[in-house]
Amino acid sequence: MTSHTDSIISTDRQMGFALLRVLLGFNMLGRSLVRIPEINDFASGMAESFAETILPGSFVFIYAFVIVIAEFVIGSLLILGWKTRWALALMGMLMLTLTFGQVLQQNFGTLANILIYGIGVSFLLFNTRYDHFGIDRGFSVEKGE
Repeated sequence: MTSHTDSIISTDRQMGFALLRVLLGFNMLGRSLVRIPEINDFASGMAESFAETILPGSFVFIYAFVIVIAEFVIGSLLILGWKTRWALALMGMLMLTLTFGQVLQQNFGTLANILIYGIGVSFLLFNTRYDHFGIDRGFSVEKGE
């Protein structure tokens, strides 16, 4: 039997999880929506920025499209709370690939930002038991953990 305080703490954790999940989702979705109208310019710019690295420009150009699509899918899934665990895992993999690229460019300021995303994604993955406000759980508030 859970106490009233335990129930409140669990609900607070559920709301906190939902807030961070939706914040990350809006961030990812927003990034893609801004880039979609100018996707060719974005991809060309990325390819140009990696010209001094070991990555071939054609690969970077194509991968830029993958990034925008992944941001759109991840953002949408996180906002809806649908397939949350998979969306977070995909976001983590995306962050790993972006880390690799930024290391090649020695862009350590951006690497710090990516690390913050990684911490958020990891935190949510560690706490998926609190994911209750989304399609995966029928937008329900369950008492207890």
